[in-house]
Amino acid sequence: MNSEKNHHTVIYCRNIKKTYGEGEAKVFALRGVDLDVYQNELLMLVGPSGCGKTTFVSIISALLKADSGECSVLGDDLSKLSDDKKNYFRSHSIGFVFQSFNLLPALTAVENVAIPLLIQGVKRTIALKEAKIVLDTVGLGSRTHALSGELSGGQQQMVAIARALVHKPKIIICDEPTSNLDHESGQQVMVLLRRLVKQENKTLVVVTHDNRIFYFADRMAYMDDGKIIKIENKNGAPQ
Repeated sequence: MNSEKNHHTVIYCRNIKKTYGEGEAKVFALRGVDLDVYQNELLMLVGPSGCGKTTFVSIISALLKADSGECSVLGDDLSKLSDDKKNYFRSHSIGFVFQSFNLLPALTAVENVAIPLLIQGVKRTIALKEAKIVLDTVGLGSRTHALSGELSGGQQQMVAIARALVHKPKIIICDEPTSNLDHESGQQVMVLLRRLVKQENKTLVVVTHDNRIFYFADRMAYMDDGKIIKIENKNGAPQ
């Protein structure tokens, strides 16, 4: 790993294996993944389709259970968490940003952003107030009451990022956050994400095929055939 870094390790994975199916239909999705991810870094996970990237981030976010290996996230051994504790872990510690935005079309921007807080049981008035603050942070304070269909692709992704941030997670996982955006919008999204990671001391794991944004990474972890085959240290974009 990066011996020059002194960051606290927030994700520790050793020999993570995962298969799907049985017998002749058995698919080896992960064949022994080793990876450390550090606090206050932007790590990009890249590789060809089907190499195990989505399976891996699903395991570190406690959406899937590994067949074997050790996976510790924020000090918790995920294999030892009950379903209730996994739900609590995800709702409080992980923020998700999806390729397709996943906004609810009948809700306004601020209502979409408030969803993670409402899931936690926060009162609606407080949740909406917090959501408005985060929308201001991502530069969309003037679009609070806009429906998703009234927003550009870049603006919809900013709303999705605000939704991932509103509950103050320590780790943000992004699945192809720029692949549906034009170059300018994608750059704006990554500038915002990198700034938030560095200023708020968060950890960002980005699954991507988009080589236009590789520049923003602190490190690149390359996957192929269910394994991490190379980790490349990078300087990251200017602050």
